[in-house]
Amino acid sequence: MFGSYRSRTFQICVSMVTLVLVFALMLSCTDGLYIHTVQTFQDLRQQVQKGHAVAFTAILSKHTVVSSKAIVKYDHILSNVGGAYHPSTGIFTAPYKGIYSISCSLLSETSNGVNLQITKNGAKMSILYSAPSTYPHAGQTLQLLLNKGDKIWIQNYKAKEAKLHDYSAYNVFSGALITRL
Repeated sequence: MFGSYRSRTFQICVSMVTLVLVFALMLSCTDGLYIHTVQTFQDLRQQVQKGHAVAFTAILSKHTVVSSKAIVKYDHILSNVGGAYHPSTGIFTAPYKGIYSISCSLLSETSNGVNLQITKNGAKMSILYSAPSTYPHAGQTLQLLLNKGDKIWIQNYKAKEAKLHDYSAYNVFSGALITRL
């Protein structure tokens, strides 16, 4: 079941990239820019088709308890184009130098508040907080310049356990290469 879902997700990602590129083409089709824009569009489409696309989305498949300072391992892969996210470690490794969009959403169990951080090579980039008792949902999206081999992960940065909810895929970690540099 999930194999065909992943295949369909990849097709949708490629279709969305194609639509964005067509829209960019339509916006810039004036006078002498047309030929250059068509060539740029074709080059970008070839990059996607050659497998240079990088995008992943992973969720928690069950209620998860994360110990203090531990990495959250998002175990259910919805997409992993380029294979740069590793569910066994919870770490995304940038395969290319470029600008990446990295997102995380959080919903804690009602019994505890949770503090997670988006981490790059051990350095805190951003914090998410979900308070106890109220089911607040938190989310962050960052655009980060990453070098080839840089690592991104989500970790519990407080001194207590983090209890994460799984209902309806509220706990999500995702990322995508915006452009290679």
